[in-house]
Amino acid sequence: MHDRKSLSLAAELRRNLRAEFPAVARLSVSDPDFMEAILDYAGRSQSNMVQAAALTLRSQLEGSGYLKRPEVERPNKEGGSSASHAHSPKRRVYRGRIIEDPE
Repeated sequence: MHDRKSLSLAAELRRNLRAEFPAVARLSVSDPDFMEAILDYAGRSQSNMVQAAALTLRSQLEGSGYLKRPEVERPNKEGGSSASHAHSPKRRVYRGRIIEDPE
């Protein structure tokens, strides 16, 4: 699943985020969306140390193929929004869990 280095960095992030976000304490490493949730909390954190550790973790996860690199959206020649983009569900974190918004 994940290598030891990524898990230890995620555990360190979790410890550092507990003071700022108490809901982080309920996250479990065995949760399938644990890494995404930790990175989401770290992105909202005010701590520069936490954000730097999150960038390191994200690059490790992208290098291992766990996370996909964000694709750069190319402007559509037709000028309208693409049909596939209109039906894609939005993701958000609710009580420490990543959920899909059906919209």
